[in-house]
Amino acid sequence: MQMKKYIIFVFAICAYTFTHAQQLPQFTSYQLSPYLYNPAYAGVDGYTQLNAVVREQWSGVNKAPETKSISMFGPLRNEKMALGGVVVSDKLGAESKNGFQLSYAYHLRLKNDLSLSLGLSGGLMQYKLDNTVINPYDAGDPVFSIPGLTDVVPNASFGAFLYADNYYVSLAVPQLLNSSFSALDDFDGELLGGSLVNHYYLGGGYDHKLNNQWNIEPSLLLKMIPQAPIQFELVTKCTYNDMLWAAVGYRHNESALLYLGYDINDQFYVAYGHDFVTSGLNTVSSGTNEFKFGMRFNKGK
Repeated sequence: MQMKKYIIFVFAICAYTFTHAQQLPQFTSYQLSPYLYNPAYAGVDGYTQLNAVVREQWSGVNKAPETKSISMFGPLRNEKMALGGVVVSDKLGAESKNGFQLSYAYHLRLKNDLSLSLGLSGGLMQYKLDNTVINPYDAGDPVFSIPGLTDVVPNASFGAFLYADNYYVSLAVPQLLNSSFSALDDFDGELLGGSLVNHYYLGGGYDHKLNNQWNIEPSLLLKMIPQAPIQFELVTKCTYNDMLWAAVGYRHNESALLYLGYDINDQFYVAYGHDFVTSGLNTVSSGTNEFKFGMRFNKGK
């Protein structure tokens, strides 16, 4: 009976993901990893950056989501242009999504310190259901007659990032192509299918200098997905001496957020984030842990 419940759980999550729910990996805060949401962020701060993120969601839940990403982005010698790339691995039980995207961004100076960056990214995403990690309740089910179900589809994203010295507004539209994917059995009969749907991320933030030592940065992110409720994240980040930083936040109907960061020097920094679950999962999970390591180098003029 326990295995049957697990099988139902896995396929319920797959069905939920493949239709009109959030299909993209989630991170503790937009402020912490803006490029993972929006390709137009490349080159905004003038640095070339290399970042690694490891996220372990719903600690205490067996086969809970795990997300890993490595990204690199930054401006070219012509600082109006920037390039970037990201590799992401997202795993939930027997289901996994692995892919990469390469991006290009162009920056326009509108007036004084106000600029607009437009970004576009494209790549491939592999969807896989690994039957070898599942003990089927019904051994005769044709879904389990092959080792796994796999398909690879193209993927693309568009982003716009309006920014000044102390504020920004961000718009991102991942999964532009609405690619369809399916897995077939030996008789070309579809066993599992679905399609990517557009996501719309609208966010903004304001960086206010309190005094010579403290900065405070409130931000808001709205996530809009067709036929799903709008989700919002509200985060406030405080920075001390441009070296230590901490933030608290709230993700609607899901979790409270906390993260801490330390700039080791001008080049290296580390960060840790934690989501305190506020939904019904709080009875079985102690929350989500996220770790980030970053490098900054080659800042433009």
